[in-house]
Amino acid sequence: MTLDAGGWMIGDNLVADIAGGRAAGLRTIWIDRGTWPDSEPDADHVVTDVLQAMEILSAYQ
Repeated sequence: MTLDAGGWMIGDNLVADIAGGRAAGLRTIWIDRGTWPDSEPDADHVVTDVLQAMEILSAYQ
């Protein structure tokens, strides 16, 4: 299995979810719950709840 066709990782942990997703070649959406106040996310998109993430995903279909 390859990820050449693309894929997404959505999560609220900048290390496990976002950095891990980026390392795997995935596009990322970080759900910012205010728990990483001094971190600069390297996510493709930053949202505050899962409904916003779903809106982004639906725009790419």
